[in-house]
Amino acid sequence: MISRKTAAAASVLLGNAALSACNDPAPARTAAPETAPPENSLQIETDRALTGNEVSTSVGVRILTADKRVAVLAGHIEAGLVLYRAGAPDLAAAQLNHAVSLETQSERDGFGAFGFDTSVYETVHAAATAGTPAEDIEDALIAAKANLAETLEATGLEQLDLVLFLLELCGDEYGVGVIDAAIDRAPAYQAAYGYAATARDVARNMEGADDLVLELELLVRMWPGDGPVMVDAVAPEPAMGTQIARARLAASIL
Repeated sequence: MISRKTAAAASVLLGNAALSACNDPAPARTAAPETAPPENSLQIETDRALTGNEVSTSVGVRILTADKRVAVLAGHIEAGLVLYRAGAPDLAAAQLNHAVSLETQSERDGFGAFGFDTSVYETVHAAATAGTPAEDIEDALIAAKANLAETLEATGLEQLDLVLFLLELCGDEYGVGVIDAAIDRAPAYQAAYGYAATARDVARNMEGADDLVLELELLVRMWPGDGPVMVDAVAPEPAMGTQIARARLAASIL
């Protein structure tokens, strides 16, 4: 049987050992090896003019052929046209600026071969900048929408490949534009809508693509009914990602 004196002595020794351990310096930690961030996790900043096949997106500068750069621009144009009709000409002008600005001219290199008509977008952009009501330039809006569809078709991209690329762009832009179901970067949130709506329009002209059109229509309806207008709460990023995945699945079985 352990005596009280023995137990007390053991207690003191244990206490001293604990105090000593607390006073000892913490062991040095081995630094974790650095890993490069995912390729699309950060926006690439550049203070130089874009050249060649470069195009700026919300996730960085990408090098793309002219046909795919048309698809990148298409989302901005679609968003701009819808925002104009929704009564937000200032937001529309910002999106349409991608189609007319001298700063983005190099991104549109080679578009003339596809029938891209800058003048129709300049007309709409000027009207949006001036705050002209959409109903006063209905013919110009229709002409811009028609030229966009014709230009996309003239690129020669396979429709299914185009839809999948537009879905990729949609997910990238929404991931940048929305945080915790709130709009963080409006231009990216708006462009994401443009890519979803353009993908739906392309799919409507595909044979046997009813399921894909349905999923893309549901995707578009995750924005407010009048488009990517500014609201307090929007679809959470996981829900948007799930619907994009459903559209991809529908596309994969065509």
